[in-house]
Amino acid sequence: MRLTFCILSLFISAFVFAQDVWDLKKDKQGIKAYTKPVAGSAMKAIKATTEFNCSLETCVAVLRDIPHLIDLFPDCEKAEKVEQSETDQIHYLHLKAPWPVADRDATFQLVYSYDQANQTALITANTGVGEYPVQKGLVRLTTGGGTWKFTRIDKNHTSLDYYYHGEPGGSIPAWLANSVAEENPFKMLLNFHELVKLERYQGKTFSFLK
Repeated sequence: MRLTFCILSLFISAFVFAQDVWDLKKDKQGIKAYTKPVAGSAMKAIKATTEFNCSLETCVAVLRDIPHLIDLFPDCEKAEKVEQSETDQIHYLHLKAPWPVADRDATFQLVYSYDQANQTALITANTGVGEYPVQKGLVRLTTGGGTWKFTRIDKNHTSLDYYYHGEPGGSIPAWLANSVAEENPFKMLLNFHELVKLERYQGKTFSFLK
C-alpha cells in the first residue's frame, strides 16, 4: 500500500512539474520563443526572451508610440490611441486573421512601472480595458493579459522577458490559434529589433524611469 502511494505521489509530482515546463519553439537570431499549456484553456501561454542593442528608454519608447504599433505587431491592420499618460495607456488594435477566420480587434491597457534597484521596467498588459466602438465583421478579444519586463544591462543593452496568454474569441480551431501564437512572438521581436534602430526612438527620457 505504501509503495503504491509513493508511486502515485511521484506520478502526480511529475505531472505537475510537466505542466510548468516551457516548450522551446524558436531559437534564432537572438530570440527564444516558448509555449506552455494553460489549465482550462485551449490556448497556450507564450513566452519570449531576447536582448536589444539599445537603452531601456528606447525600448519603452517603442511601446509608447501607439500609431507605429502597426509596425511592431504581425498582421496588425490598425493601431489607435484611446488615452495615454506617462505611466498608463489604452490603445486599440485591429489584427488580421488567416482566412477563413474573421479578423480580431481589442483594446489593450499598458501600465508602466520601474524598479530602480533592479533597473527593471515592468509593463503589464490587459485586454478588454477601455471603450472603443464595436467594429462590423470583427471579433472583439476580451480576455488576455501579459507582461513586458525590460532590464537594463548597461546604457546600450537591454534584456526582455515577454509573457502573454489570452483567449482567441469567437470560433477558431485551437490548433490554428496556437500555431499563430507560436509564430507571432518571434516575428514581433524581430520587428522590435528593427524598430529600436530608428532615429525617432533615440534619446528619449521618461520621468518614471528615474
